Amino acid sequence: MFTSSADVFRTRQVVADLLDVVRLHRNAVLRIGVSGAESASIEAILDQGGQIPEARRKVYSSILFAAAMPDDDFNSFVAATALLLADRLQGGAGNDNLYWNFDAFRDHFLIADAPVRAALMNGFRALHMTGQVSLPGPIDPATCFTRQEEDVYLILKSEQAESLSDILLAHPDANEAGALWEAQMGQSSRIAIRASFRYLFERPESIAPQAPEAALLIPWG
Repeated sequence: MFTSSADVFRTRQVVADLLDVVRLHRNAVLRIGVSGAESASIEAILDQGGQIPEARRKVYSSILFAAAMPDDDFNSFVAATALLLADRLQGGAGNDNLYWNFDAFRDHFLIADAPVRAALMNGFRALHMTGQVSLPGPIDPATCFTRQEEDVYLILKSEQAESLSDILLAHPDANEAGALWEAQMGQSSRIAIRASFRYLFERPESIAPQAPEAALLIPWG
């Protein structure tokens, strides 16, 4: 499934971002289950890392249903889609490749708040890049960014982080960006660091740390 260290890190990061989307919409998650038991099952799936086990196949149907009803409850739709993507990327029990969801609801994903929209679109792009789904067409890279490049530069200017501006202007390749992230990740609480490396991560080439299984993830949002 994985073809490079960039794929490994991308998948870890995207899954973490998707689970943050679900946590952001926790109240909406509780509305997905048609019973208290199903709501508790969804909570357990989230707490266990977003993989849907075979033992919870019944609640999977409820999640699929919520992910197909954007006009009934948009927040539940978003949370359900994020959970399905996280499960699929981790090889959980969900057996739908979500092609139909992308094809039918792409315009709905694009009206979500920027961090949510970016997490969802990065999820679909990761599935496509790892061969788990063949999408009807390429994903517009602009839809995968939490912040556009000019917005990142405004943050760096306001924080007087000119050295980070130089990093972005240099357009480092995936390996170079990965090495830079490993050198900076201890400072990830700084908004300038977070914004810069999230932008580099969300580019089509992404970033490839030397230790993709162990590298700290970029804080979401």
